[in-house]
Amino acid sequence: MESSSGHSTPSRYWLLFVPVVLVIAAIVTVQSFQAASGEPAPGATYAHGTLDLTIPYHAAQAGAGKLRVEVVDPEDHVVGSVERTVDAVQGQGHWRERIALAKPLAIDELVWHRVRYRFEYDEGKAAKIEGTDSISDILRMPVVHILGQQSYLTGGEAAVRVIVTDSHDEIIAGRGAVRVELLIPDQKSQLLFSGQLNRRGTTEAQFRFPAGVVGSYQLRYLVDTAIGSTEFVQPVRLEDKVSILLTTEKPIYQPGQMIHVRALALDRANHEAAAGRKLTFEVEDSRGNKVFKKATQTDKFGIASAEFGLADEVNLGTYHLRALLGGNEHDSESPTNTAEIALNIERYVLPKFKVAIDFAGLDNKTKRGYRPGDHVTGTIRANYFFGKPVDDSEVTVKASSMDVSLFVVGSTQGRTDRDGTYHFDLTLPTYFAGRPLSQGAARVLIEATVKDSAHHSETRG
Repeated sequence: MESSSGHSTPSRYWLLFVPVVLVIAAIVTVQSFQAASGEPAPGATYAHGTLDLTIPYHAAQAGAGKLRVEVVDPEDHVVGSVERTVDAVQGQGHWRERIALAKPLAIDELVWHRVRYRFEYDEGKAAKIEGTDSISDILRMPVVHILGQQSYLTGGEAAVRVIVTDSHDEIIAGRGAVRVELLIPDQKSQLLFSGQLNRRGTTEAQFRFPAGVVGSYQLRYLVDTAIGSTEFVQPVRLEDKVSILLTTEKPIYQPGQMIHVRALALDRANHEAAAGRKLTFEVEDSRGNKVFKKATQTDKFGIASAEFGLADEVNLGTYHLRALLGGNEHDSESPTNTAEIALNIERYVLPKFKVAIDFAGLDNKTKRGYRPGDHVTGTIRANYFFGKPVDDSEVTVKASSMDVSLFVVGSTQGRTDRDGTYHFDLTLPTYFAGRPLSQGAARVLIEATVKDSAHHSETRG
């Protein structure tokens, strides 16, 4: 292809050539880095006072010589060493050495030490090979990973996945074992599980917690691998496995009435009744005063009950009823399971009769919706609770709706007949303000108030 300008063509191809060169250079750099990363890396494992080392080197020529490897502390004192004749290969290679320390050290102390090595050829023709590595950089240690819960049921079963890798998140070759213990203060640790790790360094530990142990404790995982031993401590909480259902016969009481309380205790582990457990009922009034306390025991069905009589003059308001279950069969002073409900203590008057509104008129047809200007017809029925109709009593029917404020749509008055019924007919206004949330419809409330011959009124809306 020819260009209209003889000078623009070379510059255009030069701009296209530059990115290609950069890409090739990047590929070469990556390949060089990958080749370098394939070299043996220094490594160390520590178990039972013995340090196993992998020492990589680069030799200019092959030959035999003397290798000395030392473990030195931060003050440069030698705490372990080995010296022997070895062969060096030309190019990249590595030596494997084992050093027994003069005194076994804990891991947190060993990481402050260094490994120092020096190789000299027997002929002395080539330069010696030497170096120093920090143990904290090259030490491979087993690391424990736990997949499990933070809380369990006391006496219940548990399953925990234990995964063991090295500090570089790689699989540890060789056999491994794991033990799980429950640490209880002032007591000997309890062994919960003991087993082997599979070839991937993992196992599923299944065990059961001891019954009656409730509170915050620790699980200790002890792991033995080919590169050493380690332990991991996990905080867990053991909870009582009993749930309490607390009930009363009604939610509101008047002064002077009797409160009947019942509690049902269920074992969540096996879904059976928690029989023979000490359970305490408490009642706290609206001002925080404890006005009732009774210790009971669940029967074979897991049920406990109590009765509490209210005085004629008491603090009105919201009372709190509690059921407290002890930590075990012999302990009710430190409850581990509680249930609580609220009761209202108020003075109230029961209705004398019942008022009902039926929107079916004389034709017994009920409408589900109305238009502005329609007639709303229906029947009011009033009856005493023992069945007698509230006859010859005053009835007021009022319809109201909401615009800017609540306003009366219409009303009518009359008296019930001998059957306690009254038929009403209300005419709706010709205009209402629709509500967007009701798809443009307006709502009308119909209220009926009936007053009997004893001047007692009941209202139904």
